Amino acid sequence: MEKVDWPEPTASPDWAYLPTLVVQLISEKVKSIIDYVRFRAVCSPWRSSSLPKPTHLPPQLPWLMISYDSNPEDDGIRLFYDLWQFKLHKLLLPETIGKKCCASYRGWLVLVAPEGGKEVFLLNPLTRARIQLPPFSTPVKIFGVEQEECRSVDHYSYEPYVDDCMIKKLSFSTDLTDPNCLVIVFLQGMQEIFFCRVGDPCWTMVKMQEEFDATYHNERFYFCSFEGAMRVYDLNNPEKRLLFVLPELQSVPKMFLEGKSGVYLIRFVVRNPETSTVAQDERHDPEHDIKYTVKPFAYKIELYQLLEQPFGLKHITDTTNTMIFYRGIFDCLTVCSDDWDSLDGGRMYMVHTGAFSAGKNNGGECNTVFSTKLDDGKLELVVSDFGEEPLWPAAPAMLFQPSFS
Repeated sequence: MEKVDWPEPTASPDWAYLPTLVVQLISEKVKSIIDYVRFRAVCSPWRSSSLPKPTHLPPQLPWLMISYDSNPEDDGIRLFYDLWQFKLHKLLLPETIGKKCCASYRGWLVLVAPEGGKEVFLLNPLTRARIQLPPFSTPVKIFGVEQEECRSVDHYSYEPYVDDCMIKKLSFSTDLTDPNCLVIVFLQGMQEIFFCRVGDPCWTMVKMQEEFDATYHNERFYFCSFEGAMRVYDLNNPEKRLLFVLPELQSVPKMFLEGKSGVYLIRFVVRNPETSTVAQDERHDPEHDIKYTVKPFAYKIELYQLLEQPFGLKHITDTTNTMIFYRGIFDCLTVCSDDWDSLDGGRMYMVHTGAFSAGKNNGGECNTVFSTKLDDGKLELVVSDFGEEPLWPAAPAMLFQPSFS
């Protein structure tokens, strides 16, 4: 038999020494923030060739931050559940010990010292960056009122009221690195919002006049009442206050939603149960041995874009690339489905704390995620049972959108 000269086996490719440009190009194709962290952890050359705070990452799918109780034995470990990779992330955040985590926005948490709001700050759990905000123990300014006139205003100092009226909503006007960035917070139970710039010594208060929800965009405050009245305040001209009555928004639940192209409004239209074709459904999840009842979502969801010139609303009929994540009126965000192949657009994903009828939870409370098409009303179970008991208390979890910025 003729002898065959086989080629000598070649060494395995050394991925650590890919050209820097190639590593950079690959890193820019990564969309998930967790995958990006893993990418940079492969080796030192890859880490040095990729940005620690990349700007190409799209808005991330939200996690759930599990509620916690501060106590003398608190170790500062906070739990974040990635709904879409079914992973529980444990982050050591000693800055949160003894503080109330009130709200989140664009990857930042707002934390308040419970003793009258004497300390308020922002914290990015991933980068551990911290930004100090004015305490509520400092007297506030009143929007559109000279400082000398503020002395006669009720609740000039909000320190006694912070414990009962905790921050329930957080927003920024721009990136926090911008010196002109406004930080805006809502105090639930009070008809005011507060804003400041990073470095300001005190908050400025804007009276809401019994409004249902509010937001900020392009140097304007927008307030919407349950009756459908929309008030617009100009930040640079406090005397310029506009009032519009929008018939589409009268006497229906609604809330503001920030998107890539501006401000949006979600309108919840109550369905007629007698004419609805979506029936109650009894289901069983064999993987987790859970029985549950899926009831039709009580509302049809309509999406509107807020127009500034001329002022009005534009009904968005094509929502195929829109995903809405909803935990409550003050805990809602949107993500473009074009960036994520794993989830369908045109849907609302809702985090719900409810009781299961049987299974290993024995009828106990459990956080679940349902979704519904915006024009449908039929609920579909997306995630059930995030882990073995006792993973967290039955208190509602908070939506958290991870970010490096």
